[in-house]
Amino acid sequence: MKVQDYKFYNDLISQIVVEEVWLFGSRARNDNQDRADIDLAIVCHNATTKDWLKLQEIVDNADTLLKIDCIRLDELEDSSDLKLSIIREGVKLYERS
Repeated sequence: MKVQDYKFYNDLISQIVVEEVWLFGSRARNDNQDRADIDLAIVCHNATTKDWLKLQEIVDNADTLLKIDCIRLDELEDSSDLKLSIIREGVKLYERS
């Protein structure tokens, strides 16, 4: 099942503060096991702490038994290895137009 097919994903992108959603890790590389976790990076520059907690709540209540790791891409340093890896190898699933 693709990430975009889950209800939680649609709930995430319906939040006005969400600007981009990136898939990274083994699922982005297509070398994942069936039960591999879902690694998501979210860009939400204008999100308040309350907004971020709402996004975390959506992820925590996701309609899957798979573990979901969710980070704020916009809060990582531009030179961080993780951010560079996500941008280089990740898949942008969503971008608000």
